Parts: sequence; C-alpha cells; structure tokens
Amino acid sequence: MLATLLPPTPTVHAEPTRVTLLRLQDGLYAARADNAEASRANAGEVVPTLVHVTGNGVLVVDPGPHARWGDRLIAAIRHITAEPIRWVVNTHAHPEHVLANAAFAQLQPRPAFLASAATASLMRQRCESCLARLTAMLGERVMRATQIVIPEPALRDGDWLHTGKTAWQVHVHAAAHSASDTVLYAPQRRVLCVGGLAYRQRVPDLQEGSLLGWRQALHALTALPAGIVVGTAIGTPAQTLQPTLAYLDALDSAITHAIESGVDAAHALDYVPGNAYRDWRNFHPRHAFNVARAWRELEDRWMQNAPSA
Repeated sequence: MLATLLPPTPTVHAEPTRVTLLRLQDGLYAARADNAEASRANAGEVVPTLVHVTGNGVLVVDPGPHARWGDRLIAAIRHITAEPIRWVVNTHAHPEHVLANAAFAQLQPRPAFLASAATASLMRQRCESCLARLTAMLGERVMRATQIVIPEPALRDGDWLHTGKTAWQVHVHAAAHSASDTVLYAPQRRVLCVGGLAYRQRVPDLQEGSLLGWRQALHALTALPAGIVVGTAIGTPAQTLQPTLAYLDALDSAITHAIESGVDAAHALDYVPGNAYRDWRNFHPRHAFNVARAWRELEDRWMQNAPSA
C-alpha cells in the first residue's frame, strides 16, 4: 500500500515525449495530465488515462479529450508494449474523458469500446453538442480528426471485466458526479479507477452531479481496500476519495443547517464559505457554483420531507 503518492516511481516516455506514462505497478500506468479543469491553456489534457498492460492485450480507461491526445497516448503505449489494445472503457459521458475514442477506433484490430448502458445512451444523446462545445473552447486545430465513437452498453454493476490475470469488478453509480459513473476495481491489485468521482487538492465539480448520490458513491468506495486511486488525479484514498467526500459532507452539513434555520438562498455563501478548502484549485468560482447547485438539491429534499401544516 502506498503511504504517499509515487514520486520515486520510474516513468516511461513516448517518442517524442509528449505523453508520459507514470508506472503505478507492474503493467499498470497512468498518463500524466494537468490536475485542472479543461481549458485552451491545457488543450483539455486533464484526464490521467489508466493503461493496463495485461499480458492478454491492453486496457485503456478514459482515453482523453481528442484524437491528437489519443494518437500520442497510443504512441506512448507502443513504446512500452507490442500487445494489442483490446479494451477502451468510458467511465462517464464527459467529453474530455471520451472523445479520444476516435484515435483508438482507427486501430487494427479495433478494440472493444465499453461503457454502462446509461453512459452509452448519454453519449449518443449529447456527444454532438459536447464535441461542438469542446471545439469552441480548444480550437479547431486541437480537435482536428476528433469524431464521436459510441461505446457498447456492455458494463453492468457487479460484472467482472476479465483482462488476463487481473479481473476488474464493475461498479456503476447513478446520479453521482454525473448521471452515470462507472468504477473499475481490481481487488488483487488494490487499485480503483473512479473516473470523475475523486479529486485531489481541487474543488469537485457538481455542475452535472448530485450531492446526495456522489456522497453515497464515495461512502461505498472508501469501504473498498485500495492503495491506488486513479480519478481526476492519481493518489491514495487518503489523498483523493476521503478529501472529496469530506468536502461534499461539509456542503451537505452546512447547507442543511442553513435551510433548517430559514436562511435564504441569496445568502448561501455567508453560511457555506468553504474556508477549509480555499487553497484548493478552482475554489473561485467552483465553490460558489457548487453551493448554488447543492442548495437547490437539498432544498428540494427538505421541502419533500417537511411535515405538512
């Protein structure tokens, strides 16, 4: 088990060294990416894609934001193994996680693209507009050759994805960080790949999430024995899962107390200042957005549960 995250671990570089794969364990890597929200400055390259060289082919989880990143990621994988890329998993339907499917779809043999039924359905509904929005943000040059590749709705909660010696258990959480979040858990390796469910020293994004569902998902995940977590950043459970849950718990507690005390939503930030998290990235403006989003959700719950007069 890792006490602190991996600075001494060896790294593997693509040629040219545009994508760096950090070695987490034997055969297990994650792409170095910005721990930030997608922007023109970082070309949307903010997802630490998990790469598992299994001995029976390569598993790639959340391939990234566009074909250009995907091409460089494939080059990095080819630098460490000649095994075919056999599986590409999309954990949820956010564009910076899934649009690099386009690069992997050009491979021969073509890998299997896998997701939960809800994620596949959301991608079918939304990826056209998500591609347009990301292109407007990052620019046509960055997004060139990026096309939509819809995964098979093949992953179900409780299933196992067998990739050789390592089997990954599938956990699907509805209405958490997004409308559907898929987690892969390798108990024999004590590794969790959680997509957008865990942050590190960065304020979580509740824009499309549910405070209640996200907290429920994290409570379940923190109960699993794990040493490495790959989410929006890489770390241990104490560096990722637990702080993310603590932030969401603090929102829930403070907002619930304010609502029960009759506080008006217009004064929400006076009662939920988030002082303990001001040194986290994107505190401004993300925390204020989260308070507004969580306030609406918790106020709806309070009104549904309030005793009738």
